Amino acid sequence: NFQLIFLQESDYFTEQGEFRVDAGGSKTLLNCLMYKMSYYRFGELKLDYRMPSGYDRTRNAEIGHKNFDLNHLEEAFTSEHWLVRIFRVKKLENRAKISHQERKVRYAKKTPKKKKMIENL
Repeated sequence: NFQLIFLQESDYFTEQGEFRVDAGGSKTLLNCLMYKMSYYRFGELKLDYRMPSGYDRTRNAEIGHKNFDLNHLEEAFTSEHWLVRIFRVKKLENRAKISHQERKVRYAKKTPKKKKMIENL
């Protein structure tokens, strides 16, 4: 099944028409790739002892979504002031990883086979 999704700019704003990156931001914005690439690992950063971790000084707000992982991208470079961020696409896994405990191996007990002998007459 294929489903078309139409992006609308209004989905990224709050009901009051504000563009917010804090906890009051729209769910669409807080879960979009642009937000995640901009704020990946930003929640770990504490720039000032008076401000909470993940505080965006430009927008004067603590970011709303701090703890998330990127499944298909990895950080390659981030500039000193986080103005430039470069990501690389991770290689796709060939197979799903199965933990050692979940692996089930089938094996058969081998028994020696009797060889048929041809009798000389």
